[in-house]
Amino acid sequence: MATETLPAIPADIAFITGPTMLGICFNWGFLGILVMQLYFYSQNYSKDSMRLKALVYGLSFLDILQTCMVTADAFHWFVFGFGNMNRLDEPFLNSWDVVLIDSVVALIVQSFYCWRIYLLQDSLILPVFIVLVSLMQCGGGVATAVVAHQLGHLSLISTEVAQQTIWLVGSAVADILITVSLSWTLLRKRSHIPSASHGMIKKIVALTVETNAVTTITAIIGLILFLAVPQHSALVVPPTAILSKLYTNCLIAVLNNRRQTANGTIKDFSSSHETSRNQFPSARTGGPSRSVVEPSHDREQMKVQIVRSVDFKADSDMELGTMQSKKSQNGMSWE
Repeated sequence: MATETLPAIPADIAFITGPTMLGICFNWGFLGILVMQLYFYSQNYSKDSMRLKALVYGLSFLDILQTCMVTADAFHWFVFGFGNMNRLDEPFLNSWDVVLIDSVVALIVQSFYCWRIYLLQDSLILPVFIVLVSLMQCGGGVATAVVAHQLGHLSLISTEVAQQTIWLVGSAVADILITVSLSWTLLRKRSHIPSASHGMIKKIVALTVETNAVTTITAIIGLILFLAVPQHSALVVPPTAILSKLYTNCLIAVLNNRRQTANGTIKDFSSSHETSRNQFPSARTGGPSRSVVEPSHDREQMKVQIVRSVDFKADSDMELGTMQSKKSQNGMSWE
């Protein structure tokens, strides 16, 4: 019975198996973070609209599916094909589980942010432009997946530069545009709301920049590794293997961050004062009123209570989780 002659293991095997194994481990690790985020979301935001829940759980399903497929890849390469370089060079499910799902998840998340930008700006120009950029990156991702499947060899992926470049560049550009436009819009609206809400605006802007910076930097790192070291194409695996998990985790982190504001409480951490929008009427009720509790006969200290009614109106548009469109009467709001 003839036996198959396997190719020799190359000297640079660590550059093939090492990054691939890291990408698989990172993918599992970020899935663990996602599960914790989902648990927190389900416990605190069970009253969210069905559309928002569908978004969160739909993205989570795609990420769980990706991890299952990545695990199947790991068994194909490192278990059933252990020591077999031909098997290690086969894409198996890798063409679809990383690039395709990454680009689709990025499109969904970026489109969600574009909708939020539209609600804040009440203009379609910038959101539509960003969606077109996001569609471009998704198209590049789909093309990369199709080409990788047709090539049939992971070592040949580095020869197809255009599709993967469009995917990673488009993803980074869309994230940068979303960060800049959201931050600028929120800071611009700060002048139209009470000063008590300015701290909340700064917090939302910081969260927006931080979460979008994570996905932007990861996409740029993947692009640099892909273009700078074409002879070791596997180096691009770790950043690209976690892109979809980063998008989903960052989105749910923004939604979960509503915990400090969704109940109407605004905290000023520079002092011990706490203000709640539910404590104030929506209209000014006049000057301060005072009540004095007379000391009792056992000579307790006099207690003086000063109550002042203040006109305070929180702008729900400033909270990413409770933003309502000015056209909500037409049924266009997410919440």
